[in-house]
Amino acid sequence: MKEITQQEFKDKLGSKIFELRTKSGLTQEQLAHKIGKDKQFINRYELEGANPTAYNLYKLARALDVTVDDLLDF
Repeated sequence: MKEITQQEFKDKLGSKIFELRTKSGLTQEQLAHKIGKDKQFINRYELEGANPTAYNLYKLARALDVTVDDLLDF
């Protein structure tokens, strides 16, 4: 596995969340509701990059109907 910086990780994960969210037809607000957060939480992850806790990563994966491995496949 190629090593990446923390910022690269955040950017790639944010892009992956955006890709999976739009592929599943969810708005930022709908995804946020599914994980008990607000729209700004999702917006911040997608635009500024994401470095979620393990639990938030798990909740995002469940809400997007993918595995955590799928979320980290970049």
